[in-house]
Amino acid sequence: MTPLLRQLQIWGAQWHRDDYLKVLNDKIAYWARKPYPMRALHQEIDALFVDDPHLLETLDQFLVEKFPKQIAKAEEARIEQEETHRIACEIQSESRLLTLPREIRDKIWEEAVIGQVIHISHTEAHSPKRRRPGRPKRAKFLYHACKAGLHSSACPPGQGDHINCSTDGPSDFHGISLVCRQVYLELPASDSMLSNNALQFSDLNTADRFLFGLDEDIRASVTHLKLAVPYSLTGRIYPLYGVAMADPWQSICNYYSNPWDRKSLRMYPKPNDQSHLLREPIHFYYSGCYYAHNRDRLYRTWQVGRGNTSWDVTISELKYRGCPRLEVAMACPTAKEIANEASHHSSAGLWRTEFETHPQSWLIPLLQFRNYDQLGFQFYDKDGVKDFQPDFVAALKEHIAGLPIGPQICAFFAGGGYANGQAYQL
Repeated sequence: MTPLLRQLQIWGAQWHRDDYLKVLNDKIAYWARKPYPMRALHQEIDALFVDDPHLLETLDQFLVEKFPKQIAKAEEARIEQEETHRIACEIQSESRLLTLPREIRDKIWEEAVIGQVIHISHTEAHSPKRRRPGRPKRAKFLYHACKAGLHSSACPPGQGDHINCSTDGPSDFHGISLVCRQVYLELPASDSMLSNNALQFSDLNTADRFLFGLDEDIRASVTHLKLAVPYSLTGRIYPLYGVAMADPWQSICNYYSNPWDRKSLRMYPKPNDQSHLLREPIHFYYSGCYYAHNRDRLYRTWQVGRGNTSWDVTISELKYRGCPRLEVAMACPTAKEIANEASHHSSAGLWRTEFETHPQSWLIPLLQFRNYDQLGFQFYDKDGVKDFQPDFVAALKEHIAGLPIGPQICAFFAGGGYANGQAYQL
């Protein structure tokens, strides 16, 4: 038995010795297959030795005797790494950009990575580094920079003004972070990337998986969404009151049409909450029992409802957060879809411009946005945005924006999920 192993067995007897030796052996075996600088190996096993320099010295002796070729390769790797670092430092020191004051560089980074459009796509490939035995696969998303600019349409990549945008290949947005470590550390945090850029999705399923896979604070911080939706959405049936399991269109509208901070609504997600709770519509109502038995609470305490339950909220405690800017691009109907539409109902019925009493079913989730003037709605085909049903688009925007002057509809103050909020005004 080597002196190293004898000492490690004595020291490792304080805990599970076999497990300790297995971890150490695995690290050394990996290093022996692909030698890298000894300093990096020391850092990896430093925790095992609890900063004991004597053990590290003994380890070095053991490796020199056992793996002389690997030690030589590791030394070559160290020299190459230091030379690369030296050249990089010289380049950085000569960079006119990196010699600017930090405040100016921060402004430049903001211009480079904030206020852009990010095309987010999903791939079935999963990173092997993230896989652990017994853990479910995590969806992998790719981020590509939009070449059409912030004021472009919500068309999917490869169509219309996004003809030069692509979601193929590895992520290229935020590629500036790979320039050097200094740039990486100075760039805004990844949370800022999502909250200060427009997120474009070419299909609702990808948007649903991405948005509801984020942490709550990051999901709530999103400020701009661009959604490309299929024409088949117009054929979906949604109930006026209540909902079973929300689909992606419902889920996104339900969540982002709520302008109130979820903590002030007492519905901030908890670790053990069921995932569907985030996707359900929210509504307010004033209980008649308060007037009969609690006159002092009149107009001060309401009920906020979600699903089949509700609870008290004090109006003065609500915090207004606002809704993100939403742009929707719907694919123009094909000849087959137009023929199918004609055989079931008239085009005038599908695109009627009155939404108060019997709105089109697929519009019900979208109509939860109240006093909202940031809606963008357009139709597109492979050539770009088309002037299709302009009267419907204008009427929809006007209805959701509400009155410019006069009583404002209090968002979500309605008698149930997807109910008509026009009956409740301030």
